[in-house]
Amino acid sequence: MMHGSPDSSRLWIRVFAAPVLLAAATITGLLAALLWGAVGQYVAWVTVGAPVLVAIWTLLRHSLDKGGLPKSGRHGRASLD
Repeated sequence: MMHGSPDSSRLWIRVFAAPVLLAAATITGLLAALLWGAVGQYVAWVTVGAPVLVAIWTLLRHSLDKGGLPKSGRHGRASLD
């Protein structure tokens, strides 16, 4: 019988923790907008906007680590030079 090691459970948490938290925040925001009236709208703006901010932050961090955005070649495609 095969059992998962403690390292594999930690890996699962490291991989899926952020997406699960973002999903929970988004669902909370959507429900808040429907159920909490005016206050819920503000909660929704923050929680539904969080995944967008995380994506922008990740793209900016990745592009800064690589030394900037790739130069576009012909037809807007990244050049392989």
